[in-house]
Parts: sequence; C-alpha cells; structure tokens
Amino acid sequence: MFAYLDQHRIILRQTAEPGGRAPNHFSTQTSAATSKPQECHRCQCEKLYPEIMSRILRVRNLCSDRGGSCSVENFSAFRRRNNAISADYARIYLKTTGEAKRLKFAGGAALGSTHIGYGMDLAAKMLRSWGTSAGKGQTPDLVLDDGTGIVNDGLAGDLIDWKEAGSRLFASVSYADTLIGLRRLVYGNLAIYMDLGAVLHFCQMHEERFHFFRDGKVEEFIECFDHFVNYVKDKHRDDHEVYGPQGTFGSPKGGFLRDGLRGVARNNLEASLSIIDHEQRHILEDLMYVVKPAITGGAIHSQLGGARGDTQFRNFMNALDSVPYKDRYGSNPDFTGIRAVLAATPLPYRIVTGISGPGSYNTIVMGKQPFMLPFMGGNFANPNVRTPWFKEVVRHFVRAENEQFSWPSSSPPYVQQYFYKDSNTPAKAAEINAASPPKLRPILYAEIAAVAGRG
Repeated sequence: MFAYLDQHRIILRQTAEPGGRAPNHFSTQTSAATSKPQECHRCQCEKLYPEIMSRILRVRNLCSDRGGSCSVENFSAFRRRNNAISADYARIYLKTTGEAKRLKFAGGAALGSTHIGYGMDLAAKMLRSWGTSAGKGQTPDLVLDDGTGIVNDGLAGDLIDWKEAGSRLFASVSYADTLIGLRRLVYGNLAIYMDLGAVLHFCQMHEERFHFFRDGKVEEFIECFDHFVNYVKDKHRDDHEVYGPQGTFGSPKGGFLRDGLRGVARNNLEASLSIIDHEQRHILEDLMYVVKPAITGGAIHSQLGGARGDTQFRNFMNALDSVPYKDRYGSNPDFTGIRAVLAATPLPYRIVTGISGPGSYNTIVMGKQPFMLPFMGGNFANPNVRTPWFKEVVRHFVRAENEQFSWPSSSPPYVQQYFYKDSNTPAKAAEINAASPPKLRPILYAEIAAVAGRG
C-alpha cells in the first residue's frame, strides 16, 4: 500500500500492483521501470498537494467573501475573483526560484485573464445600456458594483443609444446574447484556473523543491503529476466540475497536457504549447463554448443558457471581434476586433506614428506592435481557428520577453514615431531611436507585477 498524506490524516487509497506501483488511470505512460520516483520522494511530493489546493480554493472562494455571494448576477464578486485569478497566475510567473520562467503560460495567462476581466466590464456596460434598473420585487439579471440591479426591458429602441453603449458594433447581438456571454466568460475564467492553475502551481512548487526539470527527470516528473491528478480527482471532485468524473483536469485526451508538460520540463517552448490545445480544445470547448451538461450538471448548464446558449455565446464572441482599437489619437483597422494585449491596463505601451501636414498633426497606431497581437480572423468559436492563434500569442509574449522585436528605423522628416502607454503623454514621449530602442522585458515584467498586486 502507499499513502497519500494530507494536513489532517493518512489516507490509504490504492493497492500497489506486483511491480510496486498503484494503478494510474490518467497517465499516458505504461508501467516503466525507468521512471519510478523513490518512495521517499513520493511521500515528500504528496505533502505539496494540500498546500496547492488550499491556494486554488482560496481564490475560488473569494467571490463569497466580504458579504458577496457567488450567485450568477453578482458582478462585483466575480470581478473581484477575476482579479485574484489574474494575480495568482502573475505570482507564479514572477517566482525567482526554481524554473518558474519556463511556465510561459502563467505569464501570458496573467495578462489574458486580466483582459477577460475587461471583457466582462464591456459586457456589463452593454447590459446596463440596453436594460433598465430592476424594480421592487424584480429579480435582476445582473447586480453592478454600485448595487444597481439590471433587467431586460425589451425595448429595442434603447439599442440606438450607441454613445452610452460604447460600441455600435454590438448591434449584431442581443441583450440575452450578452448576458449569456458574460456568464460564460465568468465561468470559463474560473474553469481554466481550477484546471490549469492547479497544474501550474504543481509545476512551480514541485520544481522549486525537487528540481526535476533542472536534473532532466522528465518522466519521473510526469509520474509525480499523475499521482497529483489522482489525489485531486479523489479528494476535490466536489470542489469544481473540472475535477468531477467527466471533468477535464488531468485529461489524457490527445496527449496534449502531458506532452506540453514534457515540453516545459525540457525547456522546449514549441513542445510546451500543446498545453494550449488542452486549454482550448478541452476546458473551454466543453465548459464555455459548447457546454456539456454531463460535466457541469443541469443547473449550471441552464444558467449558462443551455444548448441555445452555445449559439448566443458564439454570437457574443464574434461580435467582440468587431470592436475596433481606438483611442483619442486615432484608430487602426489592422487592430479591429479581438487582440492579445500584453498589459495590465486596457491599452498597452504601443508604437504611435505622428504625421505632420499643412496645419495639422495626426497620430495613429500602425504596424507591428511588441505588446499587441491582433486575432487572425475567422470564427473565434471554432477551436481549430482560435487554438493556433493562442499559441502565437505565447510566442509573441516570449519574443517581447527576449527583446526580439524589429523596431521602425528611418522615416521621412514629417513622420515621427513614439513609444508610450498613456494617451495623454505623446507630447512628453521621446522619439524611437532604432539604435537604442526601449527595453521590453522590464516593461513586460512591470505589467505582470502590476497584475500580481491586484489580488
């Protein structure tokens, strides 16, 4: 027999086979004499499990702290938890010991989750614009930070108030589409964290203490991970749907997750990107885009719009791909729609081109950007379309981290190029000097640190 240790007691779980190992229902490996952690290491490794899961559950439970419930209409509670999720990813990435910097997904996830939060803000703004305040006795669809309850008044004329709504391009979706869009963003944001957040914590903490990555113990690490998966699915199956019998946590489907972890262990970025396949093709496909009631259960499936909600969410996401990049200094059709923004704020540091003309001066964001990557186009709800783009986002993150960016060189006298973030600062920004361009890594790390400080 072997023991799983937790903070309360020893739990005897499984009987070892003649070869000395308990059956592992999640491993992609057959029994391998070459990949057996020492029994003493297993005992030490198991001590990490409760610590990891206590961190995950603390974040999950944040939306019920300070008097806010996790009911589907409580926007401020969910937004608070989104900040905590983003911050936790950021703290994993900013760890200075072990091999945390191999976990590129954590850095990108910190910024990506932050912008999921901004997507929630946009959806809430649209609902407030289209709906009306809930009256006495009415059950609101959404309760905003200021306590205002919102319901759908069914008046199509309200949709004409585009100045208040913020984006004419949301004409292609309805109040109901947007409400389901918001609920699924909230649910998907947590589902990814409960699944991959636990995986990333395991990778970081295991490496920090045992150095299997450093020492090249790849298959030994995978075996340790498989035992962690067994532990979570046994002890935490009721803590979130991803841990349930049909859940995505630790799934061997396609080999995506473990092959990606092997890539992380070998410090092979391209190989590690199959973790994105697990994220997009398993977690989000089954729990956000085409919600499977066998995983979520009937009540959650209903709250997320049921089968009709799949179509509503697809409409919502493809409408987001029509929202343009625009600030007070101009807009650019190259950045219309969904885009990766490597920043803690809605707009990143960006290259801005100023063009002088007779009696005029105009600025526009144009060309390739170190901290912004536009979606390639197509149906974002299709995993075969969005998954390759998300992999490119991680590559873009790594290029910025490694200072791999071709800065603009010479330009005509009437064209000036600046690099800044705050749209109020172009007059104070220095022109880009191609011989000595801005350093990207310190900026990127500062953005991630800003996210870490929010939760």
